[in-house]
Amino acid sequence: MYSVEVAASIGEVGAGEWDALADGVPFVRHHWLALAERVLSGHRPRYLLVRKDGGLVAAAVCALEHRLHNPVLESRFGRLTRRWPFLQVQAPMTATSGLLGGEGPQRRVLLRAVRSLVRRERLLFCVVDHLPYAAGQPGYSRLGWLPETLLDLTWPSYEAYLDHLPRKRRAEIRRTQRRAAREGIEVRPLTAGPGGEPDRLPGRLLDRLGPMVAAVDLRHGPHVFYRPRLFTEAAGALGADLTVLAARRHGAPAGCVALLRDGDELVARWIGRDYALTEGTAVYHALLTACVRAAVGSGARRLRLGGAAYETKKQFGVRLEPRSRLFAARSELVTRLVGGLGHRLDPPQLPSPPSST
Repeated sequence: MYSVEVAASIGEVGAGEWDALADGVPFVRHHWLALAERVLSGHRPRYLLVRKDGGLVAAAVCALEHRLHNPVLESRFGRLTRRWPFLQVQAPMTATSGLLGGEGPQRRVLLRAVRSLVRRERLLFCVVDHLPYAAGQPGYSRLGWLPETLLDLTWPSYEAYLDHLPRKRRAEIRRTQRRAAREGIEVRPLTAGPGGEPDRLPGRLLDRLGPMVAAVDLRHGPHVFYRPRLFTEAAGALGADLTVLAARRHGAPAGCVALLRDGDELVARWIGRDYALTEGTAVYHALLTACVRAAVGSGARRLRLGGAAYETKKQFGVRLEPRSRLFAARSELVTRLVGGLGHRLDPPQLPSPPSST
């Protein structure tokens, strides 16, 4: 028989048994979730634990959320969710799956437990994000989602990576980098993660990067908000699994991005900008280029770059990984109605990038 428990903090779950279940699933091990609880502002986690004969066999990483990430859904339901939260199932900081455990009966028990939690806490609905595009489960409606952009890291050096790109893309990257240089933009690593030797800058600079991340969140619609000292906390918790890349313009801090590593996986997160210094410049492209350069030299297998700004990212030869989300409301009727509107609520699907040959 299966039993289900709910924890309000990852500290209530033993690190050993959690990490044994999370083995092979990037960015959901115990220390990642503990870091999320320290740095995410307003974070209200819920961890669903499915046990069989006392052993942990499946789990879901959830949080009570007020912000929708789909502009269509936000326009229709944003006022409701700002007053009454919903349940989101995903890894909290890396936009990857929050479901742990095997397929079949254990997964069905877990997804039923997610719906039960929605009813018990009288939440509006739940969304289970970052699933394979064809995923579907009883009691849920499937909605499409922006595909992930991925770069498979197969080159021995950044120069070999550039040589692999089609001539047009290679020329675009180099042209934009020359523009960044003319604008006085330089990107260097601040921490000694997979990006190589750190820049010799004062450690307090890390604390100046947080407001730049907040500025990007506010500009593009709030996704997550972080407490002060985000980068300092992350550096202490992650060590060499964190690389912070900082952009300077004419010597002044102007932008940042973080590379987070878990095993062979890298994900680019925490883009930040000082818009007063960088409006209309090539700083975003320069940060992406620095991410790719650091990733190629890291020895990792894959770099995740997120679903936004595809037109810029396609220059780097990314491939697309289709994704979907599951939706369930307390009312089965509402669940079916939202499922029937799914094609209207889906974000536009991006075209596949052309072959690099």
